[in-house]
Amino acid sequence: MPEISSFAVTSSPDSSGFPGEIEAAMGQLQSECAAMIEALCGSSPRAKDVSDHFEIHAKLGWQIWNVAYAPPLTAYRFLPNDHGLGVWLQAAGNKGAPSELLDGFSAAIDRFRAVIETHAEDREMFEMLVDARSGRSNEDSILRWRKQAFTGNSFTFGARAKCLVASAILFPASKAHTFSIVRIHGLIGLVRTRAGVRWPLATLVVQQSDGRWTTPGREPLFSSPKVDEIGVPLLADYCSRPLPPVERTLEGDTLHDELLPGVVGLTGANTVFTGEILHEVGPTHGMKEGEIAHFGSGIRTPAELMICDHIVHQSIFPSVMRELRVYSELVSPVSRDDRDRLDMTEELQHLGTGLHRVRTADVPNYSDLLHEAFAKIGFDPNEFEVYRVRLPYPPIPASVMVRHPLPSPPSP
Repeated sequence: MPEISSFAVTSSPDSSGFPGEIEAAMGQLQSECAAMIEALCGSSPRAKDVSDHFEIHAKLGWQIWNVAYAPPLTAYRFLPNDHGLGVWLQAAGNKGAPSELLDGFSAAIDRFRAVIETHAEDREMFEMLVDARSGRSNEDSILRWRKQAFTGNSFTFGARAKCLVASAILFPASKAHTFSIVRIHGLIGLVRTRAGVRWPLATLVVQQSDGRWTTPGREPLFSSPKVDEIGVPLLADYCSRPLPPVERTLEGDTLHDELLPGVVGLTGANTVFTGEILHEVGPTHGMKEGEIAHFGSGIRTPAELMICDHIVHQSIFPSVMRELRVYSELVSPVSRDDRDRLDMTEELQHLGTGLHRVRTADVPNYSDLLHEAFAKIGFDPNEFEVYRVRLPYPPIPASVMVRHPLPSPPSP
């Protein structure tokens, strides 16, 4: 779903409250722990040195070493329980650790626990707060939380998919200085987890720079009697059999394609692909200086993976710098506000020119589908640049956007 809008920069949040307190407390804890280790083991100790010098179990020595030397905001994961800490402190005292080091470490532990008690009601909440603070540096934790959200949303909303596909091919329109789009959406392996659930396949609206919502002229990518009958532009050769029950509705200026209720569980699993050509979607330049374009798709389905391809003719928006943006839709389904931006570890991948690298095991026959689409619009795929977003366990509700500045308006 393409969108053209203005972009506003907002200030960064400060580090007061929990962020500042946990960084200070964790920094003190690591410093005191490292000081005690190095007082007895010397500089540059290994985890084995801690176990050997303090005469403690290898696992406990490994935990203590990581508390001291693991990256900030991840070291807490290695902190032993109260019994383990007691064993280590007693061993340190037996080995002659100075009392000021023992007292310093105990004070650091007390400060660390006080931060937890102040800002989190349990260990899980504390881990969530810390992982959110560590951001991109903690990719494994981010995926762990997103997978938990996927599981919970699958149960709550009543459906889940193996993979979502949202691809757009931008090509020159017949009208000068405008572009058209081939829009392909897919739900692969959608399983209903409860009965009576309808499911959104796609929604189409376009927002211009002046804030107006428009619906461009459209036609099915491939026509058939079935497509003419139901109005939904199914790509029957890429759907499961029997063809999934779908319908299209119009609410105001917004089109909705929906998968109708079906059988619960794997026996009722559906794979659905739709494809449309949207004509003269928008201009190939800004209407004024400083405008920003967003191209992408909303996410409404709990899924294990999302593949979003942005395929652009080389004559459209040449030389612009593209980037990935993912926005929460809790406040607005069209938000481009930085306060709604979700922190993602994934980045926009440039797959080069043409369709040589588009194959993926996650989307069967995907290369064939794209080649058929190019044959329909009559363009050589080698004239197109391919960009990909690959999101495991994408958040919902959210918008995945490829964002870039618009070229300046042409001279009069």
